[in-house]
Amino acid sequence: MKWIAACLLLLVAGCGIGNDPAKLEAFARLKGTSTRLVGLRPVELGTAAAQELQRTLERAKLTNLDEVSGALSFALPSDRRGFAFVLPGCAEDGAELTVERDTLAAELTGGENVNCAQANYFLAVFSVERDSVSPTPTLSTTPR
Repeated sequence: MKWIAACLLLLVAGCGIGNDPAKLEAFARLKGTSTRLVGLRPVELGTAAAQELQRTLERAKLTNLDEVSGALSFALPSDRRGFAFVLPGCAEDGAELTVERDTLAAELTGGENVNCAQANYFLAVFSVERDSVSPTPTLSTTPR
């Protein structure tokens, strides 16, 4: 009887392992910015706010605008929603998204132990299972 309880505990504890609802779809350093990109709010793809973010990035005169535009306009499957975050950092090489209740929080990853004289900005685009997030989630960035 004890081993049945232990197996049941392992089965319950194992549920959801490797079943992360968020996926990093695109990650790019915003290169050649002529203006500071401080304070750009995260957006859901396919909305007016996402179109405004794209126009703001176009005005920033990025040297990799094609890459950025592609990241903001990729086609999502019907069972997923997309979210874009502009994050300040240094030499990070990735990002992760935490999905908790009604909040999506993005954070840069990698690039530890690098000193930067000036902040770099990164675009991280995630897709999330439609059923794993509320219709109007709070989008936030997690400072490092």
